[in-house]
Amino acid sequence: MSLRISIVGMGRTGTQAARRLLAAEPDIALTVYDIDPDRCEDFRGSATLATSAREALAESDTIVLALPREREIDRTLERFSDGEVTAPVAGKLIVDLEPPPPDRARRLDQAIATAGGRYACAALRSRDILGTDARLLDALLPPR
Repeated sequence: MSLRISIVGMGRTGTQAARRLLAAEPDIALTVYDIDPDRCEDFRGSATLATSAREALAESDTIVLALPREREIDRTLERFSDGEVTAPVAGKLIVDLEPPPPDRARRLDQAIATAGGRYACAALRSRDILGTDARLLDALLPPR
């Protein structure tokens, strides 16, 4: 079974992550989404272009968030004023390329865990984030 990854947020960080992933693993099942669909067009033919964040979440087991503000993370994960994640993240790994400050990241981690998912801040370069596919984490992140 091939690894299925979705990247939500195709600004500079998300676009670079997608390019590195495709270069490292050309046969990866990649899905990309951005609120501005034109940002995804460069990946037509090499990735699935999702029409919503919810579709991107549904397509993959690993969700890469490349979103600049916590507000966008909350919208993507359908996390509202009560702090609960209501998007379907059970069994999924959420990797945050641009994580919020540590206290907010801890609350987000707890909310995702309560919803049945796992949360990781990619900036930590934790080797167990993608399990046996740690090389894909290296592909997601720029060289140090």
